[in-house]
Amino acid sequence: MICTAGIWTVKEGREEEFSRRWEESVDALVLDYPDLTFRLLRDRENPRRFLSLGDGWRTMEQVEEVQSLPSFQDSQAAIWRVLESGETSTLELAVEVS
Repeated sequence: MICTAGIWTVKEGREEEFSRRWEESVDALVLDYPDLTFRLLRDRENPRRFLSLGDGWRTMEQVEEVQSLPSFQDSQAAIWRVLESGETSTLELAVEVS
């Protein structure tokens, strides 16, 4: 299982704009990649801090394919304009308990 993640600190007062831009970027992706699920979580103690998760990637090649799309790069550039900082990761499952 492959998961993409981002930890985002949004510029003060731009939280709603960030959420909207993030949602627009993933809305476009799920049309072409319906097996993917995306979540955006907001820190309850620091409302400017967000965690995004992308789940359901089949291969690293699929992640790289999406990240190379001009539409994805454009949407990411729009997101980065409202950030103070951000960090992205591609993760693989280490342990699962259910």
